[in-house]
Amino acid sequence: MISRITKRAGFARFRGVRTLRHGSLTLRAVPDPVVGAVHLAIATPKRSGSAVARNRVRRQVRAAMRARADRVPFGWYLVSLQGAAVDTDWGQLGISLDALVDQVRAQTADVVQSAPTLTMRAGR
Repeated sequence: MISRITKRAGFARFRGVRTLRHGSLTLRAVPDPVVGAVHLAIATPKRSGSAVARNRVRRQVRAAMRARADRVPFGWYLVSLQGAAVDTDWGQLGISLDALVDQVRAQTADVVQSAPTLTMRAGR
């Protein structure tokens, strides 16, 4: 399930987070398996075009993320569109999102593999 980030506190999570770029999209990701869902925000600058064009691209990105929901790790995601994103076609947006999701999955796998393991000692 993909839900929207609407509150200021939701956006505060993205401060200081590494930005991933591909094509005309940038992604800030905070993977969090405890959340149990994908929380998504899409930022589009006004210089990208008219409100109709910006909203169309937002809907396309949201639909593309929904189509990839089974591959996206749970967490918080901020997708920022560059000016050229309004002119890109559906296929190119999908390719960019696939590349960004793959980068997030690789980072998440690295974190899980490098996490220290806790051992339990016999109790006293």
